[in-house]
Amino acid sequence: MRWLFWFVVLLAVVWWARRRFLDGGGSRPGEESARSGRGRRKPSAEAEPMVQCARCGVFVPASEAVRAGGQTFCCEAHRQEGARARE
Repeated sequence: MRWLFWFVVLLAVVWWARRRFLDGGGSRPGEESARSGRGRRKPSAEAEPMVQCARCGVFVPASEAVRAGGQTFCCEAHRQEGARARE
């Protein structure tokens, strides 16, 4: 029974040390807690504007959008459908 107590204590110390030193440390002034940011990517320095497809309404990054006739589309197929609809 005594070994079980020391085993639990050892696990607690390893858990604390891992959380403290390997996961980026505890909370520091001006930082979010280590738990709230886990599994999330850091936001980029500059967010890219999103535009809406004139055909289906899906939002895509402006750099990936296809533009034609003053409208924006999410893909070449929707641009072609939009051109056919205008004819």
